[in-house]
Amino acid sequence: MTAARDRLDAEQEKRRRREDELFEEFAAVAVARDDVVTEQDRRLAELDRQRGEIEHATAAALGDLEHRQMDVLHQLHQLGRTVEQLAELVDIPVKKLRPRLRAHRAATIGPATSTNSPEPTPSAPPAGPPEPPAAGPPAPAAAAPTTV
Repeated sequence: MTAARDRLDAEQEKRRRREDELFEEFAAVAVARDDVVTEQDRRLAELDRQRGEIEHATAAALGDLEHRQMDVLHQLHQLGRTVEQLAELVDIPVKKLRPRLRAHRAATIGPATSTNSPEPTPSAPPAGPPEPPAAGPPAPAAAAPTTV
């Protein structure tokens, strides 16, 4: 009986050691799992930061491009194109284009510029000889002698 009891005790001890090894392995896997989740969270946070930088850079670039487009449309408007014509050419509704052109003009001219002319002066002189105005207000000196 003593031998059978010793054998049972040895089997139980062997089983307890194996259980201890398995619990230690389980705990090690749980720690490794937590490490993987932590690394995932760190990498996702880095991607979110990069995404924010990309979105910011893209918004700045798109803002610059839209400003350039409005500058071109504003110059075309100064050359005589109506808002309706521009809206049709670039496929933007008049109701959206008119306030955008107005905002662009206000941002470009700004309150610091004070001139008597409602139109800003062009930044570069036109190429070639100047053309006579086709349809515009007559010059004040030319109109004065004829109204006597």
